[in-house]
Amino acid sequence: MPAHLFPLTDDRGSSDPVAARTRPAAAALALAGALLVLAALFSGPGRAAAGGATSFGTPDAPLKAFWTNGNLLVSVQPAPNEGYIQIARRLLEKPGEAAQLARFNGNRPVMTGVAVKLPVTLLKPELRGAALRAMYPDDEMVEEGWAHTVTDPLENLIQLTEAFTGSKRHFKELAKRNDLKDPDLLPLGTQIVIPMQWIPEALGFRPAGLKPPLRLETDAATGRAFALYALERDETLYAVLIRFTDQERADEINRLSAILVRLNRLKSATRIRPGKVLRIPLEWISDDYLIGRPGGSRPSVAAASAPKPPPQVAAAPPAPPAARPARRPAAPPAPAPRQPATARHPQHVLEPMYVILDAGHGGVDPGAVYGTRRQGDRVYEHDVVFDIALRLAQLLEARGDKVYPLVRNSQQTRPADTLSHKRRSQDELATVPPYPMGSVHVAVNLRVYLVDAIYRRLIRQGVPADRIVLISIHGDALAPTLRGAMIYYPDFRLRTPEFRPGGRAYSARTDVRARLIRFTDAGNRAAQDSSRSFAELVVQQFDAYQVRVSRRKSLRSFYYRTGVRTLPAVLRYSRVPQSILVEVANLNNPEDRRELLRGSARQRIAEGLAAAVDTDGLRQAQIAKREE
Repeated sequence: MPAHLFPLTDDRGSSDPVAARTRPAAAALALAGALLVLAALFSGPGRAAAGGATSFGTPDAPLKAFWTNGNLLVSVQPAPNEGYIQIARRLLEKPGEAAQLARFNGNRPVMTGVAVKLPVTLLKPELRGAALRAMYPDDEMVEEGWAHTVTDPLENLIQLTEAFTGSKRHFKELAKRNDLKDPDLLPLGTQIVIPMQWIPEALGFRPAGLKPPLRLETDAATGRAFALYALERDETLYAVLIRFTDQERADEINRLSAILVRLNRLKSATRIRPGKVLRIPLEWISDDYLIGRPGGSRPSVAAASAPKPPPQVAAAPPAPPAARPARRPAAPPAPAPRQPATARHPQHVLEPMYVILDAGHGGVDPGAVYGTRRQGDRVYEHDVVFDIALRLAQLLEARGDKVYPLVRNSQQTRPADTLSHKRRSQDELATVPPYPMGSVHVAVNLRVYLVDAIYRRLIRQGVPADRIVLISIHGDALAPTLRGAMIYYPDFRLRTPEFRPGGRAYSARTDVRARLIRFTDAGNRAAQDSSRSFAELVVQQFDAYQVRVSRRKSLRSFYYRTGVRTLPAVLRYSRVPQSILVEVANLNNPEDRRELLRGSARQRIAEGLAAAVDTDGLRQAQIAKREE
């Protein structure tokens, strides 16, 4: 997927409008925060928080961390006969700061049952690290450092800088690195990446070690950690990166190879003597090789019986439920996970599924292009995925499902055995009025709006949110040695609070006019789990229909683009609770490429996707029945 799949908006959303709306409230927020901190200093346990306190420590010595008035604090219950000197010895990095601790608490006497408060920055490093990991369990190590996601409206960069690095001296550089326009006002969902070498090792954010054949080493001069690896005979940097990192995209592997050449002072990326010990930045290493992986929770998988999330829609009077369709025969049980089986068409469920169907790229954008005409394997990504989308729509509609295609072409309304890129000029997005897809960026953003408009319309009509799915079909551009399909689902950490690019192309269409798409943290987390659960069904059905699936990580919630985790806009900004992007094959692999040029292979992909939709429909019907 080329880089232009990303929206024109800033990655933190519409920051200027947000700031304009938020600054008038800043003074009031500060005043309220001042009252909160006074209350916190003299209150008992469990009351010191704007947004709640997070417990950490041990059962016999519990601590609580919380934000108040722009300060990150910790509260502790004193032990019997314990004063400020004893508390300082037990908790502070510098035990001699007992007097400062007393002043921070108004010099009141230490009393049993009355919490003592202190800035988290005064804690011993191991306790400070425990506090930060407890407060931010979704923070994790990424390629460029430690990624922190803002989850509290009271967070500010200077306090975060001191908490994570131990001093304020990196404040300005951190703001510049993360392109923060207002370090004092951090919108919820903002991601701040902190170089690992700035974070003291005692905080415990680095792994305890690495699995063989890797070894962990820390550069004494810079404090940066590396994985050491001795190159085997005939092994290339390309192969090393594929083996030890989660990188698979050809452009990203080439970029990292160039960095390794400079870092290890190699003459080239290909002519390296066997046994050469390479230094690989620790941040690049896959979790599979980490011992004692630091921080960071991985996206959970929603259980099949778990209730689906409520729809994320703009506030509107509820519409009466639509009439329930006639009953249809129940579908057979879903196949066991990852067990290849004989493919069969599931019979339909009681109610239809509502499928928003996106064929990636189109118009002036062909997507990835690989192969040659001379060898007869020239393939254009959009031509392949548009044909698969037509096949899928036919299958779903034949079974009674409702399909809402985002891309239409008046010259191709049915699948074709032989693909042709000449019809692409007639592609248009199904907005009102239609958009002829003359601009890549506008088409990307309009897709987001169109998905949201269809979703809101279905909700108003009374369609249950758990019967609506978004499927975006693409072709991958990975390293040429890799094969098979991959399924992406939305990572809640990549969502911004809102999405609203501006311009005449958007305001001219009723689907998007004056429409601000907002997201909630709870909705984002629930959508991640629901979408991953649906993605797992796709992998199962691809196995059943003999569609090759990647032998590496076939389910993913992000990929890297110039070292930054990201997702295509149509998935990243979808409020549909079950949203997936299907990379049907690696167009950069000759075998995958030739396979996709056969109509029978594209038909199997469509049948696998249709079966996954049916299986998901059955699962939702069973959940609804149990809840009645």
